[in-house]
Amino acid sequence: MAFELLPSDVETISLLPEMDLADLAVDLDLIPDAEIDRRALLLEMLPRLLELAAKEGLPFSRWDQEDLEALPEHHRAALAEIIGGPSDPASMLKAGAKVYKTYRKLRTRSQIPLMLPLLLPLLARYAATPRDPPSADDDSKVDRPGPEQ
Repeated sequence: MAFELLPSDVETISLLPEMDLADLAVDLDLIPDAEIDRRALLLEMLPRLLELAAKEGLPFSRWDQEDLEALPEHHRAALAEIIGGPSDPASMLKAGAKVYKTYRKLRTRSQIPLMLPLLLPLLARYAATPRDPPSADDDSKVDRPGPEQ
């Protein structure tokens, strides 16, 4: 099943300055084209954000509590499963605060903590959306990382 951006997602990314979107892409080891296609770039970034979440968690701050609470439970549970922790907002915030401190100390110019609140509903929905596994001959597809990886 292919993940589709909703009109509200497109509206959200249209609000982001192109430079911030490009910086976020670079943080995720992507090289954006000179002419940025926001939709395509966002669809490339979502799997990278989930990979990052699986490896080191997500940088949540206390200001993200309402955003986490507003997520549908199954979206939050899917995201928590990838992060490797419980799905209650308090636990996610506690784990995320440690990651956030790392970003504040070592990755001071990263766009990830700044953009995460805006992209959180989209990222959580992406985490909860089943995707087709990549075929053996197609290295470009990225499957949702799970705890076993």
